Amino acid sequence: MDSKKIKKITLIAIWTALSFVLGRAFTFVVPGSAGNILTLLDVGIYSAVFLMGKREASVIGGLAAFLLDFTAGYSNYMFFSLIIHGSQGYLAGLTRSKTLNFALSLIVMVGGYFLVGWMFYGWASALTGLWVNVIQVGLGYILARLLSPLIRRTGISNGFAKN
Repeated sequence: MDSKKIKKITLIAIWTALSFVLGRAFTFVVPGSAGNILTLLDVGIYSAVFLMGKREASVIGGLAAFLLDFTAGYSNYMFFSLIIHGSQGYLAGLTRSKTLNFALSLIVMVGGYFLVGWMFYGWASALTGLWVNVIQVGLGYILARLLSPLIRRTGISNGFAKN
């Protein structure tokens, strides 16, 4: 394996761990939302797409969310989170339009968890969690937009060709 591939895999692993830690360390159960949690996982996902590209963000988002659910006691969500946050990361970098990308990633994350919540707990419970997920996506996007230029200056994401 050449050194570029090793560097890329290493950076993806480090970014996955960082995103997981952001999500796990900053997890808040939101009162009145049927047990939904608010995390900073999306900061890692959006930063990854801004700095590295959609494929990398897809892997990072899916794996970090999977690990977050596994360690936080939400094992029934693990595989759904893998798909939902992986898709969110990919769609966040799909086109040249940041507005369209944000809208697509918001729809897949909020809509995905709405469907899963509906399947597990019924539509009323899923409905109460919508606002929590909208806030999580919005906050993650805003913080990533602010932090990504600072991270880029450190050179951490060097070696990635943004897709």
